[in-house]
Amino acid sequence: MRKNRRAHDVVASAPQERLAGALVDQLADAVGGRAAYCVPAADRPEHFDVVAASPAEDRTGVVEESVREPVRGGGVLLVAGARRWGAKEQAALRDTAGWLAVTADVDRLREDHARAEERFRALRGEVTAARERLAHVRDLERRRLVRAITTSTLRDLDELRRRLRGFGEHLAEGGEMARIAEIGTAVDDMLDNFRTVVRGVYPAMLPDKGPRAALEELAATLPHPVRFSGDLGRRVGWQIESGFYHGVAAVLNLLAGEGINRENPAVEVEFGRDEALCARLRTSIGELSAADLRAALHQDAERLAVLGGALECSATGGTAVVSVRLADRTTTTITSRGEASALFQLVTDLVKQGQEAAGSGPARAGWDAVAARLVQPPRLAVVSDAGGPDSSEVDSASVLGVTVVFADGPADRALAEEIVADDGPRGSVDAVLCRVPPTSGFRAALRSDRNRVELSETASADELARRLITWAPVIAARRAIVSVRALLPGLPADHPLRWSVDRIAAESHEITELDLLDELLGGETRLLRGVSEDAARLLGAEGTDPRSRLGLEPEANDEQVRVAARRAAERWRAHAVRPVTGGRDASVCEALVRTAEGLLSAGRRP
Repeated sequence: MRKNRRAHDVVASAPQERLAGALVDQLADAVGGRAAYCVPAADRPEHFDVVAASPAEDRTGVVEESVREPVRGGGVLLVAGARRWGAKEQAALRDTAGWLAVTADVDRLREDHARAEERFRALRGEVTAARERLAHVRDLERRRLVRAITTSTLRDLDELRRRLRGFGEHLAEGGEMARIAEIGTAVDDMLDNFRTVVRGVYPAMLPDKGPRAALEELAATLPHPVRFSGDLGRRVGWQIESGFYHGVAAVLNLLAGEGINRENPAVEVEFGRDEALCARLRTSIGELSAADLRAALHQDAERLAVLGGALECSATGGTAVVSVRLADRTTTTITSRGEASALFQLVTDLVKQGQEAAGSGPARAGWDAVAARLVQPPRLAVVSDAGGPDSSEVDSASVLGVTVVFADGPADRALAEEIVADDGPRGSVDAVLCRVPPTSGFRAALRSDRNRVELSETASADELARRLITWAPVIAARRAIVSVRALLPGLPADHPLRWSVDRIAAESHEITELDLLDELLGGETRLLRGVSEDAARLLGAEGTDPRSRLGLEPEANDEQVRVAARRAAERWRAHAVRPVTGGRDASVCEALVRTAEGLLSAGRRP
């Protein structure tokens, strides 16, 4: 090896797996002695393991009476027996130590890349499995609907056909009016049964009142009495409540129906809540066995299993107990998107600290409620004068991860107060789509509420749902900060959480962006006249990724993003100092400049 060869020449030519050894060999040749690169031993940090040495066979002797140069990351580069030791050789030592640190960084990055690639493959497998499970659920649901419709409607149609045939046979015998009346009654019964089936497919009370109320409505149509007890606790996402309802409804239809002969046909339903929604149904089943129940409910049990739940049957002494469980939360849109939001992470940590500070005291319930709401999906209220919910809107928003609640007009102050309340089936709402003219009291109640509630009269449910999902972590964090402020009086006066809440709220630019966006999109502001549309886009009206904010095509490269962000910052900085720009507009421009400057370092694709 040439003595005048530099470390960067070695890096450029040596293979990765031999790079550390080649660098050490080059240093040993440069100083005319011995060299070794050591790292702390994994089991004994005070000792060192030799990674590379020159000469290769001398892996221990170099440690004694040697010059030491620390290597970033915890290693050390040793030189002993140097025949040349001037400024040039000392510079070579430092240069080699720097390149060894880079080599260690590259090795760590390769390991991180390998782990990330392995995690990617695992997650891709989970996504594929989830898609297969969803396809299986759709098939099970299709079969359930076919079974529900055919077992009731076709049976009733067969009965109607039989009566019509009998009517034709006895037409000449007289008594036509009585026969016609009997047929009319049969048609009415068939229509009533069909309405019952439709209510089972899409129960009207489920979105507004929750699964218990919907199950009580179903029980009222069954031939045998059903008694309910227990409580399901706070509302959860639509997907979970719907899956839980249909699972329990299938058991109720079986146990409280007419197909089981027993002395006491009453069914007892006990609800519970731990980490899952729970229902325990008990009744006598005569001579049937647990295997008979499993056979009758196997499709419903399979559907619940796909959703992450369970349906279990047992029977002892003629009494059956059927348990239905479904996890009360999944990886929600909030938590998945919140991983990329610094504000959401800060608020999550803050709430955890509050729970720890409250311990098991009376204030713990309040902190637990804030933590539960923090990870719940955004809630959208649709106010209309229609007679019932539109299932297509529920489906569209549910696919996006938004919970939709429905309310009948008028849109007055009383309804607004119900919508903004923290509790209640239609409370804790983040946005309102009003399809009836809202009163001034309705508007005022939404504006004056301590939590942010967006009001729209023109957008579609899909547009509002997408906007809620885009800003879900910020909306959830902002709501949590408001709720936490109400819990602070229960903490000691010098508790650090008190100033932490104020600091997070004051320093969060995401909340500033969201509030300004609401003001610009509200249509009642004079802010930035003539350029408000551009300002709203930069604040995230069309998406929060850099390319959407800057009005660029999705294919724009990183350099185009940086150029556009720089121009946006210059534009709003110039707008702020115009003589005709008022004080409020100038402060908004400052916020826009901060947003644009933040995008300068966000040129990577999200």
